[in-house]
Amino acid sequence: MASRLAILLGASTVLALASQSPIIESQNGPNEESARQRAPQIFNALHSSVRQWGSSLYHNGMSFLPATIPANTDFYHGNPDNKPVTGMEWLAFEIEHAEGFARGRFGRGPGGGPHGPGGPPPKDEEPLSELRRRDEVTEATTPALHHYRTAHDMRVLYLDGMSAGKTTMGTLDQQEFVLCDGDRTGPGGGPPDAKFAADMCRDFGHVIEGVVRMEAGFEVIACNFSTSLHFISATARPPSDVPEYNHNQLREFEFVRGIGQRYHGIAAGRVQVDYSNIVSAFFYDMNLTNPDPAHASLPRFSSSDPKILKDIKSAVLSVLSNPSSTPSIDWQGVVDLIVTRYSDRLQFMALPSTTHSILLSELNFLLNLFIDYPITDSTIPTAISRCTTSYISGLSLSTHTDHLLYTAVSTVKSTICHTLFSIRSSLLDSNTFNTLKSAKDQINSLTKYLGWTTWLECGKCAYDEVCMVAMWPLGGVKEHEHPSCVSREDVSSKTGYWEGGPGGGRPGSRRPGEGRDER
Repeated sequence: MASRLAILLGASTVLALASQSPIIESQNGPNEESARQRAPQIFNALHSSVRQWGSSLYHNGMSFLPATIPANTDFYHGNPDNKPVTGMEWLAFEIEHAEGFARGRFGRGPGGGPHGPGGPPPKDEEPLSELRRRDEVTEATTPALHHYRTAHDMRVLYLDGMSAGKTTMGTLDQQEFVLCDGDRTGPGGGPPDAKFAADMCRDFGHVIEGVVRMEAGFEVIACNFSTSLHFISATARPPSDVPEYNHNQLREFEFVRGIGQRYHGIAAGRVQVDYSNIVSAFFYDMNLTNPDPAHASLPRFSSSDPKILKDIKSAVLSVLSNPSSTPSIDWQGVVDLIVTRYSDRLQFMALPSTTHSILLSELNFLLNLFIDYPITDSTIPTAISRCTTSYISGLSLSTHTDHLLYTAVSTVKSTICHTLFSIRSSLLDSNTFNTLKSAKDQINSLTKYLGWTTWLECGKCAYDEVCMVAMWPLGGVKEHEHPSCVSREDVSSKTGYWEGGPGGGRPGSRRPGEGRDER
């Protein structure tokens, strides 16, 4: 199967790129061959961007995406008091992400401030509370939930993956190895979050106003609250002596439910990504090997050439300094069209219960629209070309990045089309058990190559359950490898996947497509 896929990938270059104008590529810079070799990773990065689900499964982000947060977008922040924040601080997109921190029992970020840690949280609240370190409050205060609103269109940099997850697994690699100076040590020897935030605002603050990251929930590091945001209100949280204070058994359950409602997008256009100008390590011929064999399929910057890492940082600064006036292609929408067309159907075709006749019927449904009958020797290559370029043939490519993304998406699409046409041909020629088994084996190989996160979705859970995937600092190995519906009683017990920090656990995880080394 691997050799046949290599042939298909080579053929897709001619079929899918024949109509595209040539581009000039710099030596050792982003190039089409790298985009072709890492096509599934690029495709999945597009599909998962600004989405909690895919970014939790592919948690080591390798891309840097210019983006805009529109004016009048609401944000939330938990604070030890009701005083408006000035300077650099963290904001949450969702109330659930910030509200818990405003109780005075959590810490920075959507809930608090980049200061030193306080005492440990109650044991049953430890995973959720460790989303942030708590503030050093030296006087009695009344914790408050702050509400802010963007004062204007806010230019930001979005770091994909679980880029706010405090782990040693690679979730912080974009910041540690590319955007900052490689030093993970924060003030006083603590976690590096405050240092990373300060470094990014220092080095990029003249071209952006903040950085969007994700942990269990999306956040914004706003470099200057005073210039970017309007303070709307501060609502005092209930003190510990009121009856309702102790009725909080659902806090973690409702937190996960609230974050889970953004698994497939944060909604309302609150982050508008300029996909036509993203910078991705997947475009470069560089070493992205993960030194941990237990996580070999998840890429890392830790073994990369420092010169290329500096080149990537320069490329990020360049695209942020020179915003494009040309509307971006909605590349995520393009890959959504492809995923929704094939995702469920590929799984259906591989089912043990799918017969030769049913499988061939499904293939005919998917492929016949590309065939100009009657069939001759030249008909099928033309049909495969039509299949490959469907959804992408009308795109107007205006940037170098557009050409690289076209290469990646067309490579993935070509692999799908070649595989399905090959299976169709075999089934038309032979109706035997071995032919059917071979067809399903090829489909299973294709799904491993694609590695789509849709195949790990839970489906509809009961009303007293939540679909739970590992998202820092919550979740165990099972929640990463096989997300499932979890009851409200069991949410707080799901820990152990994340290494090197809160929620830490054990090795042995795999990616949705399992088994592809990152080089």
